[in-house]
Amino acid sequence: MTKETRNEINPDSIVDQLYEIALDPQSLEAFIDAWNDAGLDAGAARQTIQDIDQFDQAYQAHLTRADRFLTRGVENDDAPGLASILTPFKALAAFIVDHNLQIVAHNAGAAQAFGIKEGAPLNTLDLPRDALDAVHAGLRDIFHDPSRPDSLLKIEHAGQRGPALFQLHKLDAAKAGVSEHALVVTTRFHWQSALGQTLEEVFGLTSAEQGVVRALVEGLDAKTISATRGTSEGTVRGQIKSILGKMNARTQSEVIRLVMSLRDVSIDATPRSDQAAHQPTLVAADWLEAEVWKPFKTLEMPDGRRLDYHDMGPADGAPVLYSHMGYCMARWHEPMLRLAFREGLRIICPIRAGYGQSDNIDPKADVLQSTRDDTLHLLAHLKIDRLPYLTQGNDLIFAADLASHHPHVISEIIGICARPCLPGDRHYSGMGKWHRFFLSTAKHAPHLLKFTAKAGFAMARRLGPEEFFRQINQRSPADLALLQNDKSRPVLMANADLILGRARDIEKAYTHEILATEADWSDLMMACAQTKMWFVNGGQDPATDIATIAEYREAYPWIDIEVIPDGGQLLIFQHY
Repeated sequence: MTKETRNEINPDSIVDQLYEIALDPQSLEAFIDAWNDAGLDAGAARQTIQDIDQFDQAYQAHLTRADRFLTRGVENDDAPGLASILTPFKALAAFIVDHNLQIVAHNAGAAQAFGIKEGAPLNTLDLPRDALDAVHAGLRDIFHDPSRPDSLLKIEHAGQRGPALFQLHKLDAAKAGVSEHALVVTTRFHWQSALGQTLEEVFGLTSAEQGVVRALVEGLDAKTISATRGTSEGTVRGQIKSILGKMNARTQSEVIRLVMSLRDVSIDATPRSDQAAHQPTLVAADWLEAEVWKPFKTLEMPDGRRLDYHDMGPADGAPVLYSHMGYCMARWHEPMLRLAFREGLRIICPIRAGYGQSDNIDPKADVLQSTRDDTLHLLAHLKIDRLPYLTQGNDLIFAADLASHHPHVISEIIGICARPCLPGDRHYSGMGKWHRFFLSTAKHAPHLLKFTAKAGFAMARRLGPEEFFRQINQRSPADLALLQNDKSRPVLMANADLILGRARDIEKAYTHEILATEADWSDLMMACAQTKMWFVNGGQDPATDIATIAEYREAYPWIDIEVIPDGGQLLIFQHY
């Protein structure tokens, strides 16, 4: 786009949009489009707009005020959500009401058991009138009597064998994020599809027999089951006899106890590709799946900070230092780990300061020195003297910094979609709009970076990791295809939670890092020129393009750069 065809931008409109972003982080995308279209991602264009480029005192005051509004909104977003309070009750029917007895949150079990809908009044629950009256009275009691935060009710329900218990618990403001809410947890069992899959795979129960087991767990007897299923009572009793034999149980009570003990095994499974209505059971999980999901290890740093790290592959394998890039792609999926074991590679991934549960560094600290010191401390702890560095994207700066200061530690640098330092602005124009905006802003408008980074992560949390992944990779079919893969998708989403989880302070770490990557660090590249380097870049990487790769080759002719045309930014997950 030439200077003549650039869209004009009114400096006052920037101030207006700052407040719009503060109130609704999802308006950040429109701001990014306007900023990029006006050419403000280039230093030369920005120098012609003095008021914006230098951001005089008036604009800075607006930015500070908008940041304060945004921070307040982010803190509200990060308060423990009402829905999250229901998480421990996945196998039971549970819901939350406000002091007006309106349903404000519920889990799948409550929707299944009582036909609950959020926003509906409590009296719409599928319960007998006298039962509803009892729940109403119990909730009013705990709302109006500060000395009585809990109540337990016994509710009789037609079609149920025995009473159901309703526990009513008043939530304090610190837990709910708002005052005057009550949690209702019932003993009504929530049947999950994963449990049916377990019964099929472990005990060989047919779908009809699974339905009978579900009915037994829900408290129905043979006569009621036959009536609801439109079959004879004799048929149901025959199915129950078959179930007892297959499950090696003597009584129906034993079947119910066994099913209740199995529910937690299957509760967090993900959909199976060949039967979307079912979930895979963890009973039959193999060692490789366990390797994918094993917890991170933790190391205390000399200054008392916590540093997590992931140690994948054979413990006695050849060590490889691996960087997770800004997306915190720390975990690998099963095919990648299978290859690591086959090749005898031990993959060591430090979770950098501010990511996951690793403690952040002081904002005034040197991020390169801190990362270098953390990495050396981890390697000393693991008693590793020398190893190759497998780095991704912008993380190349950390590999170059470590290799230039401690060349004896790094045997070689393997760059996956690596971005070495380049002068000028041309390489920004070849990026997707999200990368182009944040990286060029770090270089040319650092005063905006912290604010817009905070808005970006707030937007990502509101959209959810999958939708935000689609947004930032919309020009990369290779990256988007990873969401369709049963092995890669859950791992990518788990990795995303390391930066989008509620307790994170990721925008500080991200801002700290990209301010370093967009400064001139060509001296580090030159200093480690004697370290063997090999890059593999993707032709669909939204952070670069083919012309930029040509610039890499010209600036650093000693680097062997291979291009995979159908590779995206997450190339290592596609062409491992």
